[in-house]
Amino acid sequence: MASDHSSLYGKRRDKTSKSQDLPSSSTLAFTSQLSSLISQNSNSSAQGRQRPSKNPKSDIFGKQNKGTEKRAAADLEDDDHHVSKQVHQRSQDIGGIDDATLGRSKRRMEQKVRQYEDMKKGLYLAGNSSDEDDTPGGTKEDYLSRLRRKEKEGLVDFDRKWANEERKREDASNDSEDEDDDNASIISYEDELGRHRRGTRAEAAQAVRAKEEEERGQSMQERWRPNRPENLIYGEAVQAEAFNPDANIASHMANLAARRDRSATPPDQRHYDAEAEVRNRGTGFYAFSRDETERKKQMEELKHAREETQRQRDRLSARAAEHQATLDDRRRQVQELRSKRLAARFLGGFTDTEATST
Repeated sequence: MASDHSSLYGKRRDKTSKSQDLPSSSTLAFTSQLSSLISQNSNSSAQGRQRPSKNPKSDIFGKQNKGTEKRAAADLEDDDHHVSKQVHQRSQDIGGIDDATLGRSKRRMEQKVRQYEDMKKGLYLAGNSSDEDDTPGGTKEDYLSRLRRKEKEGLVDFDRKWANEERKREDASNDSEDEDDDNASIISYEDELGRHRRGTRAEAAQAVRAKEEEERGQSMQERWRPNRPENLIYGEAVQAEAFNPDANIASHMANLAARRDRSATPPDQRHYDAEAEVRNRGTGFYAFSRDETERKKQMEELKHAREETQRQRDRLSARAAEHQATLDDRRRQVQELRSKRLAARFLGGFTDTEATST
């Protein structure tokens, strides 16, 4: 039987049939809403691919905030105002100058250059000179006075500048001479590996610097490494310091010996207390009395018992030795008789053989 959930008795329900009217208004509204939803689903399933709408609805992710475009445009305008635009102009736009003005400017610049060179040379310090050709205009004294005035009003100290240049030139010449001397003289030196080499002074100085750097690196490594203990004893060694103490220990021992009481004092009679510990089950245990007289009596009794035991042991050992000697004597006699019997048997057999042969 085919299962059909649309009807109770297996009869297919008509899709176009409308729902029956129910007396309740709320139920009627619910039924109409449900039927409209079912019809929409059936129509959408029967139709094909859904085409995009010509007027799509606004999306919360695609929609921009209000005023965003205006603020962006205002920012661009501000950037345009701050950026300076480079405008290229031609000589026609700027305008030209005449040849007289250009020549006058060139002569003025050449005059300034010449004055600067003369001030560098220290010409303003000269008193009189017969060279009148060097004056750009006027007499030599007027030119020198102008140079002196320029030197006073100027910001450059030409004397100090000249002295610094001379000092640098002398230092450079001295360094070159020292370097030439270092390269010219050949000496013997020891490099960073401990080898004896021959070379110039510059090479020797370089080797010394390399050796110092290596020693500095080793010292840095040893500084982080823990120190080795100095009072360790390796292998078999006789500690002679106990027999040869130093001055401090010897004086301390002498002080203790001087403070010690040298009078002959007998030690206290202290004996083992048998009642202090439970040892009555031990082998050979004997509880001595704590009374000295009774203790001596017990010791004497033990001594006599030991002597008696030793005498009895000696007597028994002597008797055992005598018995052993008797056994040895009897064993020797039996051995002699056995030897004689064997000899007689051997000789008797030999005589019987001779008698039969005769």
